[in-house]
Amino acid sequence: MGRLLTSRGLVPGAIISSTAVRARTTAELAASAGSWDTSIRLDRNLYELGPDGVIERLGQAPDVSRLMMVGHQPTWSILSERLSGQAVEMKTATVAVVDFDVTDWSEAAPGHGELAEVLQPRSYFGSEWDTG
Repeated sequence: MGRLLTSRGLVPGAIISSTAVRARTTAELAASAGSWDTSIRLDRNLYELGPDGVIERLGQAPDVSRLMMVGHQPTWSILSERLSGQAVEMKTATVAVVDFDVTDWSEAAPGHGELAEVLQPRSYFGSEWDTG
């Protein structure tokens, strides 16, 4: 998924990940595969935060134009829908690209995002992006 994001010009300027091994490993693998020189901030609270808590955390995000957050279900599916108004099935390593017209992450609010695309690894099995 990291290589795919790079190919689409979707390299994050910063990554905020849960400290859980699976989430942290996902963030690290994506950054490595995409050859990103991107900092990964670990946030132990992402494991237990619900969608509203994650939205609050957005307000503390670094000043970057593209942010990646890596966390857990069912929060991420609910969060994607709350931010964009569109339901997203967030299976393992799925990327929901939600665009905001904001100058600061604290302005990212429910219903103000636009779901630009959903990238699910299973859609790329057997393709050039499948490295497994």
